Parts: sequence; C-alpha cells; structure tokens
Amino acid sequence: MKIEIKSLKKKFNGNFVLKDISLTIEKNKSTIILGQSGCGKSVLIKTIYQLFNFDNGTILYDGKSQVDIDKFSMLFQYGALFDSLKISENIAFTDFINNKTNFEKKVISLMNDVGLDKSIYHRYPSEISGGMKKRVGLARALYKNPKVIFLDEPTTGLDPINSDKINDLILKVITKRKITAVTITHDIKSAIKTGDHYYFINKGIIEDKGDCKKILKTKNKIFKTFITGANF
Repeated sequence: MKIEIKSLKKKFNGNFVLKDISLTIEKNKSTIILGQSGCGKSVLIKTIYQLFNFDNGTILYDGKSQVDIDKFSMLFQYGALFDSLKISENIAFTDFINNKTNFEKKVISLMNDVGLDKSIYHRYPSEISGGMKKRVGLARALYKNPKVIFLDEPTTGLDPINSDKINDLILKVITKRKITAVTITHDIKSAIKTGDHYYFINKGIIEDKGDCKKILKTKNKIFKTFITGANF
C-alpha cells in the first residue's frame, strides 16, 4: 500500500503538533520517521492509522481517502503483551478473543518466522526475555497478514546484540512478506540498516528527508545535531 500525506495539520488544545507534514510512504518499502520525543512522530503514525482525526490536509491510501484499518498492524514499543495470556494466545489475539481455537498451525509457523522455538507456545510473557517479547509482538502484528506494519521504537530496551537481531528479523519479514513498513525510532543504526527512506521531524514539520543509507551525509544542521545525540 502506498500512503500519500499532503499538508497535514493536527492540533491538541489549540496547539499544532503537526504543522505542515507532506510525505510519501512507498509501497513495499521501509520508511523511517526520526525525531526527538515530542516532535510529533507518534501523533503522525496514529493519525495515519486513523486513531486520531486531523484538522487540515489529506491522507490517501492507494489514492483513496478511506481505508480498511484491518490492513494495518502495529508492533508496540514495549511489546504490549497481555500478561494473563499464553504466548500462543497473545500471537493469535484477534482470533482468541473471538473464541476461535484452530490457530495452532498458524501461530507455530509465525513463531518459526520470527525465530521463536515452539517450546514457549504455552508459556506466559513473564517467563520469556525482553528480546523474545519483541518477537512475540512482531508475530502478533503479522498474524492478520497486514499490508502495512507500524513499528514503534522496535529496539528500545534491547542490548546492541538483540537490537541487531531484531533489525535483521524486521528486514527479513518485510522483504519476505512484501509489507509496507513505517518505523518511528531514535536509533540511527536501525534506521540505516532497516530503512529505505527517512523523514526527520522537528517541531511538527519535515526538517530533512532522504535515502537511509545516506543519513550520515546529511547537510541539515538540526538533523546533524540530532544524530550526534542519538543512539549511534
């Protein structure tokens, strides 16, 4: 799915968080949204996901203003797993809450795709590591075969080794499944490794954009300062 955003504005309590955002999320590509906390990147993602309304501008999904949000999925920053549910039930949550029980084969296949051993199928989130929780979250996000996946700080809370593993996994999954990916992150290494295109948001506007492989060659002074202070 291709998503085109033009002159998007969003305000809360009379203050614009998104002041004038125009960008394109290319189909089957990985787009990275970078920026300091509070710059508007999370609001942007939630607006694209139609969790928020917007005040001005347009969002087109494959050229249309309406979209079935069941085509979207989200990997939340800290996994957002349900502690009272087993790993299998977390992954198959959309079927589990509808009392469907024939999801074992699909869950095990997804566990294999994200590098999880089926031995944890009946375990609970408290019984697995942080890295495993991220993988479970990713498997859950993939369960409904989305056209677009949003990844919220996918390497937050992980050590460098596990961060690299998650980055490799994200690359593998979005390439294999031909998914459009949108990632918000502070992690410059992750952006360079997993992204095709980037947009840097500063104070509600697009301050810089370009090819992820050329991030370190940016001539934008504000973005350079961000990179210096970011995780790189």
